[in-house]
Formats: sequence, structure tokens, C-alpha cells
Amino acid sequence: MRKLLFFLMMMLITFSLAAKGDQEGQPDAKGDAEVLRVWKFGGPQHEREYMIDKIKVFEERNPDIVIDWVYQNYAERRTKVITADKAGNLPEIILSDGQSIPEFAALGIIKDLEEIDPNKTAEWEAKFVPEAWDTGKYEGSLFGVSTYVDTASMIAYNTEMFKEEGIVDNDGNPRPPQDWDEVIEIAELFSKKGIAGIALPGSNAPNDTLIMEGIAYRNGGRLIDNGTVSVNGPGFVDTMEFYKELVPYAQNGFTDTNFRQAMELFFQNQSAMAFTMSYAPILRQSLGAPADFPYNIAPFPGKKTPSGNFDPSSFIMTPTACFMIPVSVEGEKLDAAMRFVDFWMTAEAQEGWSGSVIEGRVPIMKSNLESADFARIYPDLAEAYKNGTLFDGALPMPGFKGLAESEQLLIEAYQKVLLGVEEPEEAFDAIQPKIQTIYDEAQ
Repeated sequence: MRKLLFFLMMMLITFSLAAKGDQEGQPDAKGDAEVLRVWKFGGPQHEREYMIDKIKVFEERNPDIVIDWVYQNYAERRTKVITADKAGNLPEIILSDGQSIPEFAALGIIKDLEEIDPNKTAEWEAKFVPEAWDTGKYEGSLFGVSTYVDTASMIAYNTEMFKEEGIVDNDGNPRPPQDWDEVIEIAELFSKKGIAGIALPGSNAPNDTLIMEGIAYRNGGRLIDNGTVSVNGPGFVDTMEFYKELVPYAQNGFTDTNFRQAMELFFQNQSAMAFTMSYAPILRQSLGAPADFPYNIAPFPGKKTPSGNFDPSSFIMTPTACFMIPVSVEGEKLDAAMRFVDFWMTAEAQEGWSGSVIEGRVPIMKSNLESADFARIYPDLAEAYKNGTLFDGALPMPGFKGLAESEQLLIEAYQKVLLGVEEPEEAFDAIQPKIQTIYDEAQ
């Protein structure tokens, strides 16, 4: 018994000395490393897995840095970041959407990356498409950098159905509709065959309204321009008139159908076309549609003669995983954070967004846009990029302090029109002064 007690006492002394040694500067390799907390908001599972694999590569090459990666709910991104900032508990890296940048920057939450290292950011910028690079800017300053953008709006079309009906180009290949009139004609054609001519996402989901917003921008509309809310102009009003014309050829219950459910109908061959965004291939994967499902997506066509008061925009876009560094990060933590971001600005780290691993994102690094994988996933977009027209007039999705409240009003107006409660002009005239007040008070 005495031997057992002696052995236990010696073990306790050994553990105590080991702990004391750690406290006196003898930690293991992990204890020496700089820990970077990273919050990643949203993203499909295969994208997250790809990023985690790349983080392992980064840690192997940077043994003095350990990444503490935490996945966060995308819907809570703004509330989570703003609350953590007030509590002094922000991570060293935030991966969130570009539309949140204006609010985070205006609140003094995130750093201007160009101020940290202008030479390094210039090196990064040279690798990217300028219009997409600018989605990380606010008032001329660079607050975030990304690997891709999601774009609105797109049209998905069933290539097999289109070919059978002779909707083809000069080479006999299925082609997308060329303007609003043709969208209506094709939708009517297929509705007579017993399926929905177009799957219309008409619910109160924010993405449904964002898709409408992208089409309105292509028609020369703007939510806000130089501080003036312009949502009640012809760009938006005529877009909603176009939606109304498509209602007879859409699926039943479209006001209860969100963007994901609309694509589910499309991938079940229950519609010939669908309103969507560039993430359609992600939905194909998550919905379990075959990899060889016969479809393409293209930028949603505009009105034959745009009626808005502004230059038509090919689409609006935002990164949903933009690398941002909080203002609270300083010293060695800041150096480590910049090394981490620098790693992600390499072609090696970004190769998966070409479509080779992650389908459903529009890459913004030039090498990815020129790749065979991008052409395989997005043949129509790749052709447009090759012709130098893909990003013509493309703009960042609207972003400003008070955006969330403004978007809610836009959603309500959208729903009222689709439900036949109000006419487009009436609905958008009603929300214009309300959004203007929100914007003015927020600034």
C-alpha cells in the first residue's frame, strides 16, 4: 500500500513540474504558435471541406500559425459580427458577404487592407477581374478580398427541351432567350405542353427579391444612386410588369416557391426555364440532380430596349466569403492574418473555384476564368468572358448601412405585386420614401 501511495505522489510531482515548465516558457509546438480565429459564414459542405483541406496546407507551411476555424450561420452574419464587436470578442478573420462591407466599414469594425500593405494588395489585384475585385471596396477603400462572386440574375434553361423545339443558334446548339419578349414566348410555348414555362421564385425569401433586383439593374434600374433611392423608377417598375406577364406560364403556387424550390422543379423536368443566380450548379448538387442533367445557365436577358434611367448592368454580384480583418487585430496577430489572406490570394489556393472542386461559384481570378473547368460548368459565361463581355457593366450588389431594413420593404412590395394586391408603380412609389428615410437616418 505504501509503495502505491509513493508511486502516486511521484506521479503528481512529475505532472506539477511539467505544468510549471510550460508556464516558464517550455510549451509544446502548438503553444508557441499564433492562433488565428476564423469565422466562416455560410457556404455548401463541399466548399467548406475544400477550404479546411487548404487550411491544413497553410498550417504545414506556417508551423507558427494555428487556424481555429468556426463555421457560422449565414443568416446571422451581421448580427453576430456587430454584437461581437461591441463585446470585444471578434475573431482575427471574418469570412462574410460583400454586401455587409459598407455597414461593417461604416461602423469601424474592419480594416482597410490597402493601408496595411499597399504593395501586397496591388500584387493581389493584378490577378483579378477589376469589376469583381471592386466588390470588396467601400468608398474607394479595400476592406475585403474574395475568391469568387455570386451573380444575379441568371436564367436556367433545359438544353434538351430547347433543342427539341428548335431554339438553337446557327450551329444547332441550344441557346438562351435573347430578350424579355422571347422569354415570354418560350414560357408560353412550354406551358401549352403541360409543364411550367418558367419556374418563378415568388416567395418572401430575400434571394427571390434579389433575383428580381438583378433583372431590374439590367433594365437600367437602381435601388439607390448617389444617396437617392430610385427604386420607383421604370427600371424596377417595368421589371415587375414583366414578372406579371409571366405569371400565367409559371408553376402553381409560385408565391410559396423560393429560389431553391424553383430550381428543384427545374431539375425535375417540371419547367423548361427558371429564374436563378449563378449558384445553380450548387443547387444541382445539393438537390441530387444528375451531373449530366441537360441544362445551361446564362445572364438573364434584358428588355429589348431598356427603360430604366441608368446604364444597364449585365448583372449585380457579391462575394459571400470575403476575407476581412477586424480593426481590433494588431501586432503579430495582424502579421499572421495578412499571411493567411495572402495564401488565399494564390492560384494554388483558389484552383478549386474554377469548377474543378466547387461548382456553382463564378471565380474572379483570371486564371480560373480561363480554365477548362469554368468552361465546362458555365459554357455560356465562359464564352462571354472569352469575348470580353461577361463583366460589362457588372456592379456590386447594393450595400449600405440600413440595407436589411430596406430589403424587407422591397420584399413586401415584390410580394404585393405578385399577389395582385398592388400595381408595380403603386407598390414601389409607396416604399421609395420609406427606404430613403432609412438610408438618410443610417448615414
